[in-house]
Amino acid sequence: MKSDDIPLVPDAAWLEERLGEGALWRPDEAALPAELTDAGSREFLLTVGFPAVDLDVVGIDTRHVRDQDAWEPFDADEIYGERYPDDDSPPTNFCFTVALWGDQHLMLGAADGGVTHYDPNGWDHGAGWKGLAADSLPVLAVLLGLIAESGDALESDDDAVRAAVVAALRERMIGLEPYVDDSAFWNEILACLV
Repeated sequence: MKSDDIPLVPDAAWLEERLGEGALWRPDEAALPAELTDAGSREFLLTVGFPAVDLDVVGIDTRHVRDQDAWEPFDADEIYGERYPDDDSPPTNFCFTVALWGDQHLMLGAADGGVTHYDPNGWDHGAGWKGLAADSLPVLAVLLGLIAESGDALESDDDAVRAAVVAALRERMIGLEPYVDDSAFWNEILACLV
């Protein structure tokens, strides 16, 4: 169950309070690719903005979203193994990298606004899709805000304190986004903290 103090769609003030002033990338309409057709994602980017930060404590980096090249669309069917290798038809299903953790990617679905975990090590044999990581771009932004909010405590030298903080953070994240519970992306990140 979602806690009352955690918004499903954050405003800029909520995010910047946790991530820092100026942490949000808020493009204008011309900077958004035409392939991004999900109205909710477009509105969120244009009105609130998305975190462009390096959450060093967990190794998640979203700073690349400020770079126009970051918004070159991927052929989602190709990278997720849904397209036959000899299929040269034009792509119709697009996605964009919105977060990186090492070589792992969180991809924004251009049409549905869902955020999936993509492992580029599996793209050539249909094993790149690793499941849903967040229902939407705003929810992903809140998850990043929750991690940032716990940042100092996650760096504690006391293993017991850090384990308790990770457990509480995990519970808060799952309370907001149930996909976190089964997500390899989030599970690996949280496991690295304890």
